[in-house]
Amino acid sequence: MSSGKLWAELIALFIFVPLLFLVGIQYAGPYLMAALVVVGAICLWLLLADSSFKRFRLWNWQHGKPHLLASFKLFIPWACLTAVVVYWWLPDAFLQWPAEQTSLWLMTLVLYPLLSVVPQEIIYRTFFFHRYKQILPSRYVRLGASTLLFGFAHAIYGNWIAVAVSAVGGAVFGFRYMQSRSTAVVVVEHSLWGCFLFTIGFGSFLSIQHTL
Repeated sequence: MSSGKLWAELIALFIFVPLLFLVGIQYAGPYLMAALVVVGAICLWLLLADSSFKRFRLWNWQHGKPHLLASFKLFIPWACLTAVVVYWWLPDAFLQWPAEQTSLWLMTLVLYPLLSVVPQEIIYRTFFFHRYKQILPSRYVRLGASTLLFGFAHAIYGNWIAVAVSAVGGAVFGFRYMQSRSTAVVVVEHSLWGCFLFTIGFGSFLSIQHTL
């Protein structure tokens, strides 16, 4: 594919589509998860149809295991600090979901990794890093671009906190993908952080309900 077409695709998929959802969130909000799954499936299909894509990167546990351990070592201290901040800043929301909306919380823990994290990691890490090597040859430039675009996509939630937290997460997950070359490892790390944030009371900033 020519460079011009790749740039057009990147802009359409990673800028125009999130903008459309942002502008029409009241109408498109209920379809966000379905759209994410569909786009993730299309990106996965394009990767599998590309003979230059190394399919082992979708799993790659052998190379990824040490990086999975590193992700847990990063998670533990920062999760403790985050919990303290949320407890101090949002005491009424702290552990509200598991205490007051147990069914919703449990359903989120099950469905969030499958229907949200997996498509996001395929789109913003595996697909993005491979698909746009031609126009963004430096992997650190791809890391920066995917980080910014990942944060931008979360503007649909209508608050700067979602954008900032997602950008930080995007940087961590992108760097982890560069190191591990494993989508599965990054899915585990992303799921761990996401489920933790929903549990401690941060989920309201990362949900359509907060926007509507």
